[in-house]
Amino acid sequence: MRSSANQHIYSSQELPRRRPIAAARPVHIRKAVGETQVKQKLQEDLKAAMKSSDKLRTMTLRGVLAEITRVEKDVRREANETEIVQIIKRERARRDETLGFARQGGRADLVAQNEEEARVLDSYLPAALGEDELRAAIAEQVAAGVKQMGPLMKALKDRFGAQLDGRVASQLVKEALAPK
Repeated sequence: MRSSANQHIYSSQELPRRRPIAAARPVHIRKAVGETQVKQKLQEDLKAAMKSSDKLRTMTLRGVLAEITRVEKDVRREANETEIVQIIKRERARRDETLGFARQGGRADLVAQNEEEARVLDSYLPAALGEDELRAAIAEQVAAGVKQMGPLMKALKDRFGAQLDGRVASQLVKEALAPK
């Protein structure tokens, strides 16, 4: 005789009832209503890269789209244009950092790969702001009475948005605010 509490022998008439299998639910296709132009371009270019068997471009674009999806899940909404550009800039900065380590280690293969990935990412970034135009904007803000770095950088970021390279702007602001 079995006296285990976990085992239960059912007779054929008292088998446990199973829930009926749910009818196949229609798969909802995500509409591209909220998608931005940059994201759509990334997705279209990914398809084209996959069709042309361009492995490096495919890998780079998949990485960027995965990062965009991760950010969208974190904030529970579609990413807007500026967020997507910031993600691409972040990915570009990662390539720059990896390039430095690859050069330090003498890895020519990784240098070539990361340079190519950086070129792919650069094609999705807005045109960078020229130093002359940036110097003129900084001089204009300093003439208006802004004498601290924080407010000056904020004004530049508000004015130029994604075109502004923070590293270059920071260096030029420091030069402009340095005592002469």
